[in-house]
Amino acid sequence: MSGRGLLVDLSPLRESPPFRSIVIARTIAVFGIGMLIVAVPVQIFDLTGSTAHVGFASASTGIATLFGLLAGGVLADRFDRRRLIVWTRAICGLTFVGLALNAASADPSVWAIYVLGAIDGAIGAVSITALLAVTPALIPKNSFAAAGAINALTVQLGMMAAPALGGVVIASAGVTWNYWAAAAGTLLTVPLLMTLPALKPDEAETESPWVSLTGGFRFALGHTTVRSVLIVGTIALLGGGVGVLIPAFVEQRFGGDPRAAGLLYSATAVGAALGSVGSGWITGMRRKGYTLTVALTISFIALAGVGFAPAVWIALVLLAVAGAFSATQEIVAYTLIQTNTPDRLLGRTNSLWSAQNVFGLAVGSAVAGIIGSFFVASTALIVYGAIMVTLSLLALLTLRSLRDYVDHTVHAVEVDTTTQFVGAEPDESEELR
Repeated sequence: MSGRGLLVDLSPLRESPPFRSIVIARTIAVFGIGMLIVAVPVQIFDLTGSTAHVGFASASTGIATLFGLLAGGVLADRFDRRRLIVWTRAICGLTFVGLALNAASADPSVWAIYVLGAIDGAIGAVSITALLAVTPALIPKNSFAAAGAINALTVQLGMMAAPALGGVVIASAGVTWNYWAAAAGTLLTVPLLMTLPALKPDEAETESPWVSLTGGFRFALGHTTVRSVLIVGTIALLGGGVGVLIPAFVEQRFGGDPRAAGLLYSATAVGAALGSVGSGWITGMRRKGYTLTVALTISFIALAGVGFAPAVWIALVLLAVAGAFSATQEIVAYTLIQTNTPDRLLGRTNSLWSAQNVFGLAVGSAVAGIIGSFFVASTALIVYGAIMVTLSLLALLTLRSLRDYVDHTVHAVEVDTTTQFVGAEPDESEELR
């Protein structure tokens, strides 16, 4: 194992100013999304008094995000990624301005919120895909795990803090100022992103968008390591629906105390943040595929244990453990995706990985809801966790190429302050499998 220590390695931020700019931009983008998550439902419910309208707005934004991720992959492998990032961030900032102006009007339009929210979801997804695709060009391969941890940590901290901040802004100044704050932050990143170097794909795609997208699918499903990572990622996200069971579990076990519900909802995110902070050891781990599947299995064992928890603090600890190991598998998955994907395919592969997140979480929530309709909440958590443990163990046993994967880039020696890699790079012929 590398001697970099247990804490997250921040050297990519120090050594690569362009990567630092990307991280700042992504962090601000996450805060904007987090504030939007609060502002849109609150405003729509205030205007309509209808939860159906709230659900429709969330669904339309989610669908737009999914299509934006897929389109973003094609665009990121076709055009200069720097220009794509700059333009998409500018457009997202303008959608926030539109939402702010609509909210400040005498008669705010509900349909304007739907449309602008969907545009922001789609364009923001294109931006996120491009931001992910440029990272390998800005840092060395042996820093991919550190970059993945930094990215995960900024998202986790942002999604913990941004909704709370958005709620405070709405309570103190109104929803209009929530949108203005998000707009200002987003637009301020545009000059920063304009300082990035040109980031054109090594071999820009010239095929039609549909052919280009299907080519990305063929690569992802044909490359044994990438395919295995996507399979494990799908299992991980199917287990992400635990939030559906928390209200009933709190009602059954803790008297319906809303304070307990709030703590349980935040515990997984807190654990994930701690797991990211303590992820420095991942960089020096050669058996990353094995680590991925084992971490996922442990997270689901902890999740199943929540159903047995007799006290709130025990449930909180178990959910935090689940979150920490879930963050570990996410960081390792990011590292394996970036390491094994050629530059010309990074946009499409990252878009598929991100789209999987949106779709898998939705399916996982539905699965948890179905299980919860057959069992009391505590039993449902145990059954749900047990099913996920079984699936993760099957992945560990059957995905041999992932289990036996060895990351040769961790074998490095320092020579006159320059790192030289010892051992072969991953077999390039793997791309064609």
